[in-house]
Amino acid sequence: MPDVKRDEVGRRVFQLKQQQSVEGAIAIIRSAQGKKWNDISEEDVGSLRLMLEELWLQADRETWKSYSFSRLKLNDILSIVRMGYSVKNGMLPKKEALNQLSEIFGRTTSDA
Repeated sequence: MPDVKRDEVGRRVFQLKQQQSVEGAIAIIRSAQGKKWNDISEEDVGSLRLMLEELWLQADRETWKSYSFSRLKLNDILSIVRMGYSVKNGMLPKKEALNQLSEIFGRTTSDA
């Protein structure tokens, strides 16, 4: 029984780290967009969150840390939102969406 509890705790810690990282990224994006952020609905933020969660799962931690979320343009954000809706509705394979996300976020790194 203690092993099961340890596994559960490990999964929960992993989920909390993911949530904190994604919410931190959204806060940075929101701050960088300023008044433009008001054009993004709560539903759109949910779609953005979905894709950031998927990206967080796919990227190693160093890669995630190298992304400069403040460098995203509004068009990038809206593309990510549309991707999220497409993935959720089964119109875009998750793997293809992750490739597109990696390309978008690859342009935001300090190396770009």
